[in-house]
Amino acid sequence: MKLGFTQVYNEVDWIGFAIDQAMKLCDKLLIVEGSQFVAFSDVPERSDDGTLDIIADKKNQYPKRIEVVNAIREHNNYRLNQCAIFNLGLTFCDRGDYFIQLDADEFYFDEWIAEANELMREGEVDLIKALNCDFAFGFKWRIEFGASQPNPLIVKKTERFHFVPTHKWVNPGENVIIISQVGRYHYSWVKPRKRILLRMRTSRRYSNMEGWFKKHWDDFVLEDGKEYPYFRGKFRLHRYEGEHPFILTNHPWRNVEDIRSIS
Repeated sequence: MKLGFTQVYNEVDWIGFAIDQAMKLCDKLLIVEGSQFVAFSDVPERSDDGTLDIIADKKNQYPKRIEVVNAIREHNNYRLNQCAIFNLGLTFCDRGDYFIQLDADEFYFDEWIAEANELMREGEVDLIKALNCDFAFGFKWRIEFGASQPNPLIVKKTERFHFVPTHKWVNPGENVIIISQVGRYHYSWVKPRKRILLRMRTSRRYSNMEGWFKKHWDDFVLEDGKEYPYFRGKFRLHRYEGEHPFILTNHPWRNVEDIRSIS
């Protein structure tokens, strides 16, 4: 079995596209929905932006292929909850199954999906990695934070495979393949201001994330090749005129120059 796993909270603008894509890659999709932010009493436990309605519609569209469980809130630390959620996901598949990590804002070209499906069909590979392409402010701006490493995406479940905080892979096997074409198109900063601020505020991975956002976010002037301050150093933007995954052809923000103009 190919089990897709995604963790979702307030992703109304992306989750429908993400589920449609997952149906091309997975036999079954496990959606872990909700906030793990126990330390933030003002953050609702369940999505409240329409995400749940879209998930319900997709469950009807793809009968018996989508299962939804609530997020874990056992720890005050978000990262510990996140790790527990990933290990919970592993209990939904058997040894020898493929576990596919999918974020609601990550997408793949159909050619990449076809190659990954063939590798999983053959069943010899232990770990499949994807080359990354990240976007910020809109579909027309690619962002770089420095040297990019291939992202682990698909792993065969073994007896010893598990996650440790934040959700790092442990014992994924030795037969690793990096699919040569760029696979993972990540739109993590193509979101409304309120959604990005929530992430910066609640992550607590770096102490100055929220302060950096409030100081700089609205003042960025987008320029090709320009370097900008970041809470971990610097990032650089590049004008992007290339293709995007076909699944996003009708995304409402496809031709928006700067998401800040509508959020």
